Amino acid sequence: MAISIAITGSFATGKSYVLELLENMGFKTFSCDVFVKNLYTDVKIRQKILRLLPTLKVFDKTEIAKIIYTDKLARHKIESFIHPLVLERIQSTKQQNNSEKFIFIEVPLLFESGFEQYFDYTVTMFCSEQTRLSRAFLKPNFSRKIYDTITSTQLTQDTKISKADFSINTDCTKPEIEKQILKILDYVK
Repeated sequence: MAISIAITGSFATGKSYVLELLENMGFKTFSCDVFVKNLYTDVKIRQKILRLLPTLKVFDKTEIAKIIYTDKLARHKIESFIHPLVLERIQSTKQQNNSEKFIFIEVPLLFESGFEQYFDYTVTMFCSEQTRLSRAFLKPNFSRKIYDTITSTQLTQDTKISKADFSINTDCTKPEIEKQILKILDYVK
């Protein structure tokens, strides 16, 4: 049975980068972020979201983000709809890769959603606030207001680190990150 390891962290801490490193190291990986982006291409999913957010007249991911980061009830409605779909895919991905030694799954809202219980181990990515900001501003149409809004709806880096089994500092070089990954894998074997 594959050892399931959740990759998490606050916004712009390098989760996707580490997941890509793991994939390049030959491990099976899955990204909940990519899964949700793909969900949003499904017409039925879009229609359901439009019904959940009646102020939204046309499906627009940017507008959805603005709504869910400023309206707690709207965020709860979307999460109550999307999270079960995400969990179902996490479980099926784990099952499909059961013959692997490890499966790494990126779950940005791992602790916020309570999904940590579905994994053997959890690893939180972290970095300095300055690094997070510089990474965040590389994203298109990004602003400090968006950054502050996102971070205010998520657990802090320190909280995520304290809840995780392991943590990886992404404020370093690729070889140093790989060394941290291998140290964790030596421990969980």
